[in-house]
Amino acid sequence: SSGINAEYGELSWSEDDRTFWQITNQEQWNWKDRICSEPNPGDSWCICMWATANLIAEVGCDNVHIRCNSTDVAYVKQQYHDGGWNLNEANQCIEKKCPN
Repeated sequence: SSGINAEYGELSWSEDDRTFWQITNQEQWNWKDRICSEPNPGDSWCICMWATANLIAEVGCDNVHIRCNSTDVAYVKQQYHDGGWNLNEANQCIEKKCPN
């Protein structure tokens, strides 16, 4: 599936301070210590469309951080399902955050 570039860092995604990994049930694949270090340090990476939909459903569009200039917005907005997730709410959020 195509990726969406979402900022991760040490953001608080929810009122109960769950991490991205906890919200998307991916704690066993938490590799932040490797992806945000040399030789290519950074503060974000691409995540699956289904993980984005999951995150938006759990914490709301206003609390999701999307890098529009690093996301294939046109492609994502044409998709309807990914990994068993309906992408309607995610597409509405991306339309709101990335109108161009």
